[in-house]
Amino acid sequence: MSVLDEATTGTVPLTRQEAERIWNGWLRMWNEDPSHARTIIAPTYRLHLPTVGATIDPADITDPAAMENWVRGFAGKFGELTYRTDVGPVVDGDLLVVRWYGTAICKGLTGWPRDVAGRPIRWVGVDILRVADGVITEAWTQGAETTEGAGPAVRESSAA
Repeated sequence: MSVLDEATTGTVPLTRQEAERIWNGWLRMWNEDPSHARTIIAPTYRLHLPTVGATIDPADITDPAAMENWVRGFAGKFGELTYRTDVGPVVDGDLLVVRWYGTAICKGLTGWPRDVAGRPIRWVGVDILRVADGVITEAWTQGAETTEGAGPAVRESSAA
């Protein structure tokens, strides 16, 4: 049994419409309004991300307020930070999976070797979100800097 299977017993499968609503809320939180975490993140929340080079310890992100603070802090380290959907959301039971692109202008505030103020940066990544009762209870997120172009497959998300 994988870590993704641990909490799926007895859960209600997501509909495509619900997955779109949740994902659009996630994008709204990252792209426009970090306080939207209070609407889409469960009171008890768990974040998983690679810890090498991380700007935070994911164990510290356990509720909507902590998620809001992390998003606000991370976004503040970049100018013009924007995430866009490439593929998804793909639904599997209570999970939704999305491949995304992120773009920004570095401010030199992360401590990352290539974070040089004024340098454009592009990430590609995958988020897996577990949803229960209309809110995100758990998230796995991985992203990496890329030179891969946004290309025509990247689409704007519908309004949240």
